[in-house]
Order: sequence, then C-alpha cells, then structure tokens
Amino acid sequence: MMLSLLGAAFAGAVAVPPSTSDVYQPRRVAVLVGVQDYADPALQGLKFPEKDARDLGTVLGSEDVGGFDRVFVISGRDATSRDGLLRAVKLATADLQRDDTFLLYLSGHGTLALDPIDGSELYFLPSDGRLDAPEATGIAVEDVEALVHELPARRRVLILDTCHNGRAGSRSAVSAPTQQLLSGFRGEPPAPRGGRDVSESEARLYAAQYWQPAMEDPTLQNGVYTHFLIDALTRSAGTSDLDEDGLVDVMEAHQYARDKTMAWTGGLQMPRAEYRIVGREEIFLGGAQRLRGAAERALIAACDAILARARLFVNGTPRGELPGVYAIDPGANLVEVRTADGRTLLRERVVAQAGETVPVEELLRRKESTLSVLGGASFHQGGELLPPVSASLAAVWANPVVVSGPWRSEVALTADLAQGLAPTQAVEQTSGAFALGVGFGPTLGPGWLALTAQGREVWRTSEYGAQAGVGGAGGLAIGADLPLTRSARLALRADGWYGVEPVADVPTAVWGAGLRVGLGAPLP
Repeated sequence: MMLSLLGAAFAGAVAVPPSTSDVYQPRRVAVLVGVQDYADPALQGLKFPEKDARDLGTVLGSEDVGGFDRVFVISGRDATSRDGLLRAVKLATADLQRDDTFLLYLSGHGTLALDPIDGSELYFLPSDGRLDAPEATGIAVEDVEALVHELPARRRVLILDTCHNGRAGSRSAVSAPTQQLLSGFRGEPPAPRGGRDVSESEARLYAAQYWQPAMEDPTLQNGVYTHFLIDALTRSAGTSDLDEDGLVDVMEAHQYARDKTMAWTGGLQMPRAEYRIVGREEIFLGGAQRLRGAAERALIAACDAILARARLFVNGTPRGELPGVYAIDPGANLVEVRTADGRTLLRERVVAQAGETVPVEELLRRKESTLSVLGGASFHQGGELLPPVSASLAAVWANPVVVSGPWRSEVALTADLAQGLAPTQAVEQTSGAFALGVGFGPTLGPGWLALTAQGREVWRTSEYGAQAGVGGAGGLAIGADLPLTRSARLALRADGWYGVEPVADVPTAVWGAGLRVGLGAPLP
C-alpha cells in the first residue's frame, strides 16, 4: 500500500509514479483529506479529522482489504488550505483513465451560507477558511460534487464526514449573522440548493442528514461515521457483506455504517447516501482483488450514430435507447436491437465474460454479408503442372449463418496463375489452378476461422500442348476482416491445402499455401 502526500505541499512525502507497464491498467486511487488545524480561532475544537483520514487510508491501501493502488493522505495546515486541496486533487487525478476507480474523502468543519429565499449553500472549510466568509474562502459542497462527477474514472466515490448545522460537539460551525438568521426560523432553515444528480457508477456518502450533527467520539477515537465505515471494511466485514460474496461494496459499507451510527448516537446522526451503480462492477471498497475481478459485470455498448433511437433488449427486458452503455450479467444473454418502428436489427445469444465490453456494432457486423477481393501469392509443392510460386487472386463471399452465435459460412473462388519454367523440365509454360472452396467457422473478434473444403482444377500450356488435371484438396483458411470505415473492410487471408494431382496418370500428393490481402465491403 502507499500512504503518500503529493510533494512538498503534502507535508513532504512524494508519490511514487507507476511503472510504464502499469500505465494502462485499471487503478484504484484514493485522496483522503483531514482538516484539523484551522487558522480561524472560531474553527477550533475538532480532534480526529487527521486520524480519520490516516486510518481510512490505511484500510483502503491494505492489499487484503481495499487494494487501492494509490492512497494520498492530506493533512496539516499548509497542505489543507483551499489552494492546496484543489491543487492536490488536480495532481492526484491528472492521469485517471476510464476504467479507474476514484475515491475522495473529506473530514473537517462544514458550514452554510443562508439565504431565506434561495435556500442554503453548504461549504467544506479548508484550513484557511474563515467562518465569516465561506463564499470566498470555503469550497462549496456542490462544487466538490461537480469536481468528482466530471472526472474520467468510470467509478467515483465522494465521502463527506462533516455537517453544517452549527451545533456544539459536531463537525460544523456557523457565523454569528447566520446563527441570528437561524434563530428566527420556527423550524428547519430552507433546504440546500439542489446539487448535480449522481451519474452512472457514482456514489456520494454523507455522514449526516442536512441539519443533523456529524459527531466525534473520544471513546471511538474517530468521527462516529468514519469509525463504523472502517469497521464495515475490517472487523465486521463478515456482517456488512450482505450478499456473502466476500466483497464489501460501497452500498453495503454505507448501510452498515449508517445503522451503527444511528444506534451509537441515539438517532441524532443519520448518515445518508446517493448512488447510481450501473457500471461493469459494483464499487467495491473491501475484498480481495481476485474476488473483485470475478465479480465484475460485463458491458454492452453502442456508440454508432446510425443506431440512434434503436432500443436494446436483454433477455426480453428493455434496457434503453442507443447509443449507450448498459451492464449485463456475465454468461449467456439474449441480446436484441430493434428500431423505433419495431424492426429487429439483431437477435443473438451473446456469451459475455466478466469485465468484457461487447460492442453492438461488432454484433451487427457479424450479421452482414460481405464480398472481398484479395491478391497475393501461392506456394506449391509436389506434382508437375504448377511451379513452386504463382500469383494468386481470390474472391470470398462470406455470409452469416442463420443460427444463434457468431458463425459464418463462406464461398471462396481462387485463381493461381504463373508463367515460367516447368517444374520438371526447362520448358516455358503458362500454368494455373482454379479452386472453389466452401467453408464454415466462428467469428473471432474482428477475424474468423473457417474450415474449408476445396475442389481444384490445374492446367498447363506449353509448346508441347496443353495438359490438365482435376484434383481434390482440403484445407484450413484463416482470415481477418478488419473495419476501415462503415463501408470498407481490410481483408486478410492465409490458407493451406493438401490434395492429389495426376502425374502420368498416377495420383500424386501435392500441397501448398497462399497469402493474400485485399478489400471487402458489406453487401446490401
């Protein structure tokens, strides 16, 4: 694990960059902030935010629990200033990629700015924050939510162990003018302005409901919510793991911490959460890496604008409109794509592996008939009608087989042509072969593997006249059909064959291979 601070701004510890071999691997990154030492005398009194950040960082960075690859713990007055915090988060997230997981934890004082008409604005106070000027010196909770929301990581978690009610003994303080305004309300003040809704694969955990305290407890030596969140991932993981899969996801951890916090505080503090988990995996905070990998869900995705307004069905259940990305369970799923007017573009049983992304465009491409024209060379051994090397042309018509699954059939017409010395005598000749092959095999990603049976006719003309022989051959063809554009394919083909050819009326073994490249296009 790595408990680290980013550069001198993070109390002097340096984060170790990943090796180049790890650059494109999915990573788990956590930034944990504990603000305890405030410059404003009105913001003293907190005892455990720094310890909260360190303790949770230790758990997340543990290989046996959180398995986070990078854990940055930020504490101390200089490192937790407003500019220092924003700079630290920016540096820690600069190289996040789509498949990464990111967690931001904030522990410290919160406050609010009150507008009787527009409602309340909630703020997290950095070490240089001033209670009398939160708008200028604090960080709006809404801005923190937006910052996490806009990160490129697929899975994002925000945890706030703070409150905004101004009650003694809690992680909150309010200015004297705000306190005066609050005293004029008969009930609770206006609710906070609505923040950004959570997006896919995002979770926000709050230590308390709005207008409730987020309490510290000397007995626990932590903030109450943070203590039980850590407990959910460690000592009580067997209890918090509700589905007993050996993993504690963000919802299980929060539910355990919420129930324990409410019981410990006698209902004074009721944690809340917002989440929408639809990605390829739940957001796991605890559990072995091998279990996290096995628990990943698969994704089915469509990005092509041509599929706009088409509808996706999985196992008969509508999942939404395309383009889009939707989670599916690993294993066999019946995938259907229907146009807005009800036409079925695709109906196929798809077997998806955990963590796999299945592009709808690829499934549709498998269903297209294509015609490819290729050129290259053929190599022959045995017999006397064909020279060792000849130019080769091929036309391949591939057609999806009308059964479930990625199967395709093909019909290939091949012509080998050569002019030169006869293989057994010094005689100029023109020779060639025509082969008609029929094959069948599965599509493998962008390519295919087909077993083909060929019938071949070989011939030769020279000054001594014409010779011909009809032979039989069978072989294995391997090809790739790589999309260049929506209407063009790069076609590659390699095949080998073995058969017989009449030599002086005696069947003789012959064999050969061919290498060809060309272009293909889908047929209307």
